[in-house]
Amino acid sequence: MANGNPRRTKFPANHVGPQIQRLRRARGWSQAKLAERLQLNGLDVGRDVVARIECQIHCVRDKEILIFARTLGVDIARLFLSIEQQFLLGCSRP
Repeated sequence: MANGNPRRTKFPANHVGPQIQRLRRARGWSQAKLAERLQLNGLDVGRDVVARIECQIHCVRDKEILIFARTLGVDIARLFLSIEQQFLLGCSRP
């Protein structure tokens, strides 16, 4: 925060958010359930952070990507989609 205003991040702040959301929904988990499982794997986040990551307005650190992949039971590569795949799945934003 600078001068009481939140720091702005360029959009998108991450490239894994839409895929995290798809994988979470495929498992039938709520954002709160994913946050709980991430906490059990060592990442201290709440439902609000998961929501911001999925909306691509929160940055995800490299070490956090490892925890997301482990928690979701997928290879790290599954968290990344090409720009073409994102467009075809309707995840692209203007």
